[in-house]
Amino acid sequence: MDEAFDADHEYALFRRLATATTAGRGNRPEMTAGPSDTRPTIPLRRLLLLTVLAAAIAFALQATLAATGAPSAEAISLLVIPVAAGAVIFFGLRPYPLGGRLRLALMTALALFLVGLGL
Repeated sequence: MDEAFDADHEYALFRRLATATTAGRGNRPEMTAGPSDTRPTIPLRRLLLLTVLAAAIAFALQATLAATGAPSAEAISLLVIPVAAGAVIFFGLRPYPLGGRLRLALMTALALFLVGLGL
């Protein structure tokens, strides 16, 4: 009976030691974790501030066009305001990858263009 107990005890101890560490990787979480996700995320506060800045620039451009009475103010505002808002988003998110900045700037410009059309 004692031999069976000792064998079970040794087996349990061996299993605990074998699973505590992995072969050469250690048992600390930073060593055993897989590759980390290094994609940057956009902080909500920064995105909100860029949105407010883009809206302020769009409002200022629209007010300038209305005050000057430009003959083609509607066409200018339909093109210039979305491009300006896209530029604010593109250059405001400078630490992020180029593809993500370009995609978000194009989506912003397209959305403002469609709003300008009245769709």
